[in-house]
Amino acid sequence: MLHTPVDASPSELHAIVSAAEWETRVKLAACYRLMAHFGVTDLTYNHLSARIPDRPDRYAIKGEHQFFDEVTASSLLVYDFSGERIYPSDDSVSRGGLVIHGGIMEARPDIMAVFHTHTAANIGVSAQKCGLLPISQHAVRFFNRIGYHDFEGFEFDLAGRERLVRDLEGKLMLVLRNHGVLACGRSIPEAYINHHFFELACQGQVAALSAGGPDALLIPTDDLSERAAVQAARTGHRDENHRDWAALLRLADRVDPSYRT
Repeated sequence: MLHTPVDASPSELHAIVSAAEWETRVKLAACYRLMAHFGVTDLTYNHLSARIPDRPDRYAIKGEHQFFDEVTASSLLVYDFSGERIYPSDDSVSRGGLVIHGGIMEARPDIMAVFHTHTAANIGVSAQKCGLLPISQHAVRFFNRIGYHDFEGFEFDLAGRERLVRDLEGKLMLVLRNHGVLACGRSIPEAYINHHFFELACQGQVAALSAGGPDALLIPTDDLSERAAVQAARTGHRDENHRDWAALLRLADRVDPSYRT
């Protein structure tokens, strides 16, 4: 049975919430569907979250019973930083979702979206001592701009929030060692695109290392990698007006526009 997290029809919920919240719900639901379309899935696990712009102490996130490709704007749950669910529901977010997403949102008001995934590629890189190597155009954009968080078991402990926030300080990307990745953004589009580029960088690294160890790789110098990272940053903030985001929404609508309900 598909759980419907909010005890209201989509039209009723649309009438209850603010325009800003509904817009956030639609964008976030699109991201879940797009991730599923591109094969970023781990059963009902992993979460993408987004802060509610006119209620920055609240964030939207999927319930623990849904696959990514089942998420709609109205099925998303909303929580505050104390872990209280805002609307009645027969679903809830997992403990890990509350610890990771609530903790980062509360500590980092500059972050509007947090995407946490486990893919074969980002798990692989998370387990490599070298971390992400600057061996591709996708990877160099993150040069010296990634935090690393040592594995401490499952992220169920509220005390772990402090360590997560510490390791993410000043950055938008966090590799969770032996676990996966957190891709954050100052907007929902930025979080999605950051995750996309990071995922391709991880896939490229796993592929390159499969043909030989690090000694077989061509690795740009630190100076060149930093220069490329600065060049990438000059393209500006990938927000709602960015060409990639507009194209992604067109794709989401072609695949299945029901995410908007």
